[in-house]
Amino acid sequence: MKTNIGLLVAVVLGLTGALLNWAYLSQKSRAVEKIVFLGIAPSISVQRGDTFREEQFVPVAIPGDTQTGALRQFAVLYADRGTVIGMRANQNYVGGELLLRQDLKTPPPELKLQADKEVAIFVPVDSRSFVPSLVTPGDFVSFLVPSAPQSLAPAGDPDDPPAPPSATKSELIGPFRVLSLGNRLGSADVFKASGAPQQQENVMTVSVRMDSPGVLDEKAKKLMSLLQQSSIRQAAVVLHPKSEKN
Repeated sequence: MKTNIGLLVAVVLGLTGALLNWAYLSQKSRAVEKIVFLGIAPSISVQRGDTFREEQFVPVAIPGDTQTGALRQFAVLYADRGTVIGMRANQNYVGGELLLRQDLKTPPPELKLQADKEVAIFVPVDSRSFVPSLVTPGDFVSFLVPSAPQSLAPAGDPDDPPAPPSATKSELIGPFRVLSLGNRLGSADVFKASGAPQQQENVMTVSVRMDSPGVLDEKAKKLMSLLQQSSIRQAAVVLHPKSEKN
């Protein structure tokens, strides 16, 4: 009998301790600050170019520890969803993903020159010689242009086959920092998601320096001179590695 009573007391004490422990942990978990981020609803998928709508979002609450606090710098808060609604998605999203600030960048509204002596020149490029979507403003490129205009050999007997054009040399001039490709001032993905039509991809805007008022730097002068002399009047594009110092 005494043994049974002892076991009963032990069980009661164990249950009481478990309940107290649960109550303590529950209270502590409620005391921890939670940061609520903006997420895509589980049953929703958003395609690049779609307009964000209120019903596509859900709050995602995460305990606010040190690492979560750092996430504030990168992820959009649920309280800020009003700034996202109406924007176009720059990439595809599936349910459960958080929206990151980096993914919501929009194309720059206008071309801006930063340096006092910086000007822009517009270079006609051969869009068959490179993939325009792989070139992003901020990249560095050089231009391959004929160093002399092509000339045909004197015509002979009309029945003779036409003479081939004389050989010409090409010259690589650069590097230049790309400011825009046609009317695109940002990455191809962001520009496409904005819904704006891509125009004049065969014209590249690059940054050049003015050595003195009204005088371009030497490489810019050389490039423009060769383009004006060349019968082709288009430059081939050579893209430099992003890690390369120019």
